[in-house]
Amino acid sequence: MYQIKVNGILMPTIYWSLREAIEACQREAERGCAVMTDIVSVEQ
Repeated sequence: MYQIKVNGILMPTIYWSLREAIEACQREAERGCAVMTDIVSVEQ
């Protein structure tokens, strides 16, 4: 499971696959508000 960070802020949404997390980062960048995105692995 993965979460994304946008501009250093951890978003609450949990993504089940790395692909979904990457797509979420791309969507944030397209909206223009994401200066920096990062993907964080969530340990269970």
